[in-house]
Amino acid sequence: EAPVLTLQRAFEVSSNVAAAKTIVKYYSKNPQQYVNKLKSFHLNQKLGLSIPGEANPLIKETKSKDWSGVSLPQISYGYESLITPLQTLTLYNTIANDGKMVKPRFEKEIQRNGKTVKTFTTEVIDEQIVKKSTVQKAKQMLEGVIQNGTGKGLKITAFRVGGKTGTAQIAMGSKGYGTVKNYQASIVGYFPADKPLYTCIVIINSPSNGIYYGGLVAGPVFKEIAEKVYST
Repeated sequence: EAPVLTLQRAFEVSSNVAAAKTIVKYYSKNPQQYVNKLKSFHLNQKLGLSIPGEANPLIKETKSKDWSGVSLPQISYGYESLITPLQTLTLYNTIANDGKMVKPRFEKEIQRNGKTVKTFTTEVIDEQIVKKSTVQKAKQMLEGVIQNGTGKGLKITAFRVGGKTGTAQIAMGSKGYGTVKNYQASIVGYFPADKPLYTCIVIINSPSNGIYYGGLVAGPVFKEIAEKVYST
């Protein structure tokens, strides 16, 4: 018989089955409610960055022609969606920031001949994305991933990290997922967890050597960046 996992543990070990079962249990009668919840995190909207080239995100609607009986469970663990790395980073910034979502900023000011001609201030996308009590639960789960779950191989001891590993199979355009499997390994997190100053995302496309889990492939890169940034 399969073991019973708490949501905390399921999140720590990155169980797709637990994610799917949980979301199907609560949203199968009204999948649009789940879609609306994802949209309330602004994941379906461009961030409106000051640098060109931002891609269009996609959160699938229940009325779209390619919505199927497996869409709800698939979306629950990250498939059938298109979200940019910077959007993911912005969402983790929001959790680190106790639920306040701000737009990523690439410039502080524009100067001409040494004189400031334009200053850029913080733009708030959402003052409070979810209740603060919910943010605290999310933080507990994210720290659990790094302490006891798929991110524990990082072995960062100088400071605590809240984060999540990711492993995704990449579709090959119209060919779908095909026989030759192509993966993307990722990890995203913030640190130091008790008083966050930095957020970092590492995504590695098509890792070689047959190892493709986020914690194993992207984790060491994250560790090196985080420890370097923290120490300086």
